[in-house]
Amino acid sequence: MTFGEKLKGLRKEKGYSQEELAGLLEVSRQAVSKWESDRGIPEIDKLLQISNMFGVTLDYLLKSEGPDENNKENGYYVSRETIDGFLSHKRHLAKNIAIGVGLVISSDIFGCFSGYMQLLRPLYWGTMAIGIAVLVWTFFQPRRYKEISSNTLLFDETVIKSFREESNRNRKRYVGMIVLGVIMFLFGSEFLYMVKDAVGSEVCNALDWLIDAASVMLLIIAGIAIHAENIITRNADYIAKKNSRGKFTWVYIALPATVLAVLIGIATNAWSPVFPVIFLFCVLLVTVCKLLIERKESK
Repeated sequence: MTFGEKLKGLRKEKGYSQEELAGLLEVSRQAVSKWESDRGIPEIDKLLQISNMFGVTLDYLLKSEGPDENNKENGYYVSRETIDGFLSHKRHLAKNIAIGVGLVISSDIFGCFSGYMQLLRPLYWGTMAIGIAVLVWTFFQPRRYKEISSNTLLFDETVIKSFREESNRNRKRYVGMIVLGVIMFLFGSEFLYMVKDAVGSEVCNALDWLIDAASVMLLIIAGIAIHAENIITRNADYIAKKNSRGKFTWVYIALPATVLAVLIGIATNAWSPVFPVIFLFCVLLVTVCKLLIERKESK
């Protein structure tokens, strides 16, 4: 790979436009374009900036041979800075999804007070609309670090060893969040039933929806965080499973999860059995829209 190809790949990996990279390096966009088309090489101080910015060595930038991002046999080189950026992006994504889902679930709080239905109805629909808007906005964000999820990764030995140790410590925290979320979801209603006489049935129902929303948010945040770290620590297994199942691996989880949510809704009356089906339909609709937009942009 040439220097220009490497610079262009690193820029796209970070999600920078040529204008944004030029601003960070305090040069013109034309200079960045010239470098990426191999019509020039930056001065040494700019090379050092690029090296520090993307977490790669000068040796990697300037040598004609090195880890080739597009070569599946060699794999895709990932620095610790890139790993941290990928995980930060995934955590931000998880937080937005959790907030959106939490708002949709907690909107039912405003339907628990029968004496104030007319007054609270706008809050019910407003909260739900905001939650749906957050989810749609999140799903339509440009995909960043997609190379990490689609290529066999190459690491410096010290980097991956350090990260795996850190990941093992993080996993205990995430598992704790999942356990807490499951306990809140399964036993929150039972606890509220015991204090129903003290707080009233309407307040009890409202708190039940709030606990459900909080438990689902914990599960989403912890689940996405574990999945993101597994992409790094168990990269070979992840790529093999992804290639065997195809592009839309999430469908293998979404369909049985929807069926389970429908059955729980029917058995416990915790929510309408129609809600999980509507949610799955919305996710599928958003996915189709994204595919159409990506196809149009690629032409």
